[in-house]
Amino acid sequence: MLKKVFRTLLLSALLLASAAPASAEGGGTVNPCAVRDICVVVTEPGSTAEPGGGSGGSSGGSDGGVQMCSWNGQQWPCWDDDLGWFSTADGCYYHRSEPQPPASDPAWDGHAPSEGAVYEVNCRGVGGQLSPKPPMFFAQPPGGPPPPDRPYDLGMKALGMIHFDSPALHAAPAATAVVGVPVWLWYTAGPTTAGPQSATAKGRTMSVTATARLTKVHWDTGDGSAGADCTGPGTAYTPGAGTEPPCGHTYRKASGGQHDQTFYLTATLTWRVEAVRSDTGARVFAVDYRVDTDQPLPLKVAEVQALN
Repeated sequence: MLKKVFRTLLLSALLLASAAPASAEGGGTVNPCAVRDICVVVTEPGSTAEPGGGSGGSSGGSDGGVQMCSWNGQQWPCWDDDLGWFSTADGCYYHRSEPQPPASDPAWDGHAPSEGAVYEVNCRGVGGQLSPKPPMFFAQPPGGPPPPDRPYDLGMKALGMIHFDSPALHAAPAATAVVGVPVWLWYTAGPTTAGPQSATAKGRTMSVTATARLTKVHWDTGDGSAGADCTGPGTAYTPGAGTEPPCGHTYRKASGGQHDQTFYLTATLTWRVEAVRSDTGARVFAVDYRVDTDQPLPLKVAEVQALN
């Protein structure tokens, strides 16, 4: 049965409820629901791996997320990537030490490395606090093998490693434009404002790479019009470049009616982010990610009166 997994990557608190959903592997959707904030709702077949012997006390994990274990009246993840398996017998996490200590280390408790392995131990207190304990030797893994990597978690981790900057906007003319004459629009381009850029999150048996490509730049030109839609950062104006900008806008009214006689321009960058598995090449999810400019660009627009 398909189980829903909810994952949220919090990068901002600005809401954008009108964003359209994108497809995800497994028939689900990945919904961008805020500026610099991606809420992910995906479907994934199957359930998470059951803990091995010694972890016991599972509470199920019916939401398809991390399986929980009960200890001392509280719920704790049965597996933690940093801490290992959780034991409901003593409230401790056990994780194989990497690298293993030398054979002369007291942690082996008189055993040879060929007889087992040494594990790091971190235990929950009555209040839930986590305290490290001396490493312990085990002939068999105390919680079984690690569960399989979760592609969605790795994909979101990779996405979180990509940095998106707000661009610095430019226009020509820079101070005062004229009604009916095209205005050149562009912003300072760089890896974090024009891309493409990617990052890879490595798991135990696989990795997921998230790649972000800029697909659209929408300029709100401040005059109440539809603005301008461009495919990239635009081209900086240079003398003699002509009158038709690759990215631009022609104002049909002056800014004199504004309270401060100025239009304020903003831009919204739309990135298409796709996460892909390393082992199969399958797409984990795809999402449209929007970034708004932090600083509006002021521009005065004058209307030239012809003299008869």
